[in-house]
Amino acid sequence: MIKFRTALPSDAIKINDVTHKAFKLYADELGPDSHVKALEEPESAVLRDIAEHYVLIAEDENGTFLGSLRIKSISGKLAYLYRFGVDPTIRNAGVGSKLLQKAIDHCSEKGFDAIALHTNAKYYKLARYYYGKQFYVHSTSDEKGYIRALFVKELSGKEFDIAPAFKE
Repeated sequence: MIKFRTALPSDAIKINDVTHKAFKLYADELGPDSHVKALEEPESAVLRDIAEHYVLIAEDENGTFLGSLRIKSISGKLAYLYRFGVDPTIRNAGVGSKLLQKAIDHCSEKGFDAIALHTNAKYYKLARYYYGKQFYVHSTSDEKGYIRALFVKELSGKEFDIAPAFKE
């Protein structure tokens, strides 16, 4: 059974460890020239996110850390999801999908009209994953040195301003 909870500062080391492991796989999928900022993230950044944003973790019934994701409000109606990672040893076991659904539920409960996230457009498996969760590609850019897709999931059917997501 998977349990979900809001992260505590004492979770920062585990979050950083699993994030690095998950994003190492991401970098490997993208190739040797890829530059993945999450791999350089220090524990202090995780602690800052726990203090300032919503960090959700998944763990098993024994308290073993399985994965996490982070959400921040980038406008009154738009949430931004980032640093979504699951322990690679349990990849494709449904943990990520359940974690993402909890995040979507959280954003709906908080009154957000949409969720945005970025991922590398060339990472086909991940793009298909988000399409399967009813996210769509709003736009792409190459300003960070790769083709970066902005995915959006509408939650309410109401109008929202996507512009704050371009800065993420």
